[in-house]
Amino acid sequence: MAKFYVESNDEGTRELFEKRNYYGSRLSKTGYKNVVDFNFGEKFFYGRVDQLFIPITFNRPVKRFKKTIANERGMGAVNFVVDAFNDMAQQFERCALYGSIDTTDPFLTNIKIHKAYQNPGNMYREHREQYFGAINTIFVRNGVRVRNFDDFIDKLMPVLQRTVGRNPLTKTAYIKSKNCPIMCSGLALEIADIDPSDDQDKIDQFVNSKNWNFYLNACASYGFMVDKNIPWRIVADIGNLPTRSPMLDYAEKYGLVNPTSIFKNYYTPVHESHYYQFKTNLLNLYNRVKLKNFLETDDCEGTTVTRIFRPTTYTRASFSSEYSDSAILKIYFNIRVFEEEIEITDSQINLLIDDCMEIYRNQDIYASLDTFERIINLPFDKRGSLSYIKEQADALQDSKI
Repeated sequence: MAKFYVESNDEGTRELFEKRNYYGSRLSKTGYKNVVDFNFGEKFFYGRVDQLFIPITFNRPVKRFKKTIANERGMGAVNFVVDAFNDMAQQFERCALYGSIDTTDPFLTNIKIHKAYQNPGNMYREHREQYFGAINTIFVRNGVRVRNFDDFIDKLMPVLQRTVGRNPLTKTAYIKSKNCPIMCSGLALEIADIDPSDDQDKIDQFVNSKNWNFYLNACASYGFMVDKNIPWRIVADIGNLPTRSPMLDYAEKYGLVNPTSIFKNYYTPVHESHYYQFKTNLLNLYNRVKLKNFLETDDCEGTTVTRIFRPTTYTRASFSSEYSDSAILKIYFNIRVFEEEIEITDSQINLLIDDCMEIYRNQDIYASLDTFERIINLPFDKRGSLSYIKEQADALQDSKI
């Protein structure tokens, strides 16, 4: 077992805590501003939310890398990120050729991509299937029987209220959760394949490398941040405050002049495309937990009568006909409130939902969803009063007119 640094998560809780802190302090002493803790504060959401904290996903084809481990096909990222990395890799090659850096380093001499963009849609589908399976297990274990979709929702919501804060149901919440890695942003790359729980290996392979300072300087020069907890992970810095990131020079070649234009042109708010998928998902979950039939016992004038009950079966067409967007939208809003675990009163939540439903009736479903997500995803340090929520909803509604 390492004396100062964690080698695995199997060590004792106190020892893990003390060693993690020691590792963190060691990395904090580098003096480089581009060494960033992506587990801290707003950086946790980096690349997966826009400037209003609304969950987003990359909506363009990735650009392929020139140099990846074993030249694997399909490894790519956002175009300007690939351009910046390719130039940085050439800088490493030049310096290695002229003997400016240690050429024996396994990772920081001839840098190659080991991991790049991961499709969040595929990851969400896998997460959703596991979650649906867990809900089905809960229903079976507790003998929950549903008669129709309304009955299903009544019995589902208490389960979701207890669980979705940690394990989100909607794709909107999934994207900004700990279940969705920063690799889904298209802005993050990994140049090694090392166990992220092994702090000793991080120190040995990176921090103690003769090329460590060169690596940090190069990343800063080309607009990359280095993940403090995973030093072989580099993340494109697309910020322009307090100083303009060099990454924006690469983005500008594609007509992207600032973070706002990057988010607007290369990313899509998740809720814009997820709602109708959410509606289908609810029907699929209903069909999953619904029994083909079950025995139902009634008392009829002192006589016990047992009959076979068959829950309502819906086609997509009949489901859409019976359950309007208005009905499903309310369910979505309530689940999103559970997922965000906001600390406001029931009356405040009801007001927010009522205002958003009014926007739906006066405008359309997308205006309603947009208003709701803009409010629900805001940092909550200011959300203590009913008037604040009302003002936000009114302001956002006015902006749509």
